[in-house]
Amino acid sequence: MSKIKKLFHKTWIFVTAVAVIVGSSSAMVYALNTNIPEKTAANKASITAAAVNESIQTQASKAQITAEYTVIDRSKQKPNVEELKADISAKAGMTPEKVEEAYRTVLANMIPGPKDMSAEQAAAYAATMVKKLYGADLTGYTAVVSFSRNPMPNSDNWGVIFHAPKETDSSTRYSASVDSVNGKMLDASCYNLDFREKTNKNLQDPQWKNKAIEVVSKLLPANVSIRSSKVVFTHTHAGVSTVCELSDGSAFAVRIEGENKEAVNIQYFPNGYDGSWDFHPVTGNGVG
Repeated sequence: MSKIKKLFHKTWIFVTAVAVIVGSSSAMVYALNTNIPEKTAANKASITAAAVNESIQTQASKAQITAEYTVIDRSKQKPNVEELKADISAKAGMTPEKVEEAYRTVLANMIPGPKDMSAEQAAAYAATMVKKLYGADLTGYTAVVSFSRNPMPNSDNWGVIFHAPKETDSSTRYSASVDSVNGKMLDASCYNLDFREKTNKNLQDPQWKNKAIEVVSKLLPANVSIRSSKVVFTHTHAGVSTVCELSDGSAFAVRIEGENKEAVNIQYFPNGYDGSWDFHPVTGNGVG
């Protein structure tokens, strides 16, 4: 729960927190760097995503969503060697040999394999989801795409962050992580970097949970329904977090925030909700 509480204080940290949740080493390398490199190989994407996933469970071959944005494929770029090794060295018990081994592992986990879709395809799937969830107009945006190979089976993914044109701290950014093989959504969020806390009122109002149910309903195929829903966390500055468990055994967690009750964070649990969004009081040693 400590991960979740941290993201509530700074909305943008959720992008990194999600990367940790799904084990995204490459996304972690990028997420803390908010500046897009000027000297980078960027492919101008005018993508028609045929057979994009119209829901979490199905791919709708009739759907076509055209997006025009620049794609930056982080898997083709080498991270800052000194900074990365310094981060690895900061961990206790790291010898030079262990640092080098961990460094090579991180690099290997940032490169997709033959089974994985391309960065451009992943960006198209991610664009589909943020358009559906937020009604986003991504014209002129830059999609920074990072690959992450994970030890858990069937959990390799692409993380995509959409940066606004002429971006400032108050500009809205969108992010989504998708399965690297089938494009299914793992998480999505919208945020900016101005760090102004929002005051959320009447947190016991059932409309908070109803809004989360409405958001999840947009993502469901016809043969899947919401079996149950429960509020797992409320906070004046963090809004209301609700978990919706589905008839197929999977689940969504949604954080709603602000006067307009916007879904700022969404996470999908294909194997059922694991309790990671539940509130637990912080103990004396700082562990929740």
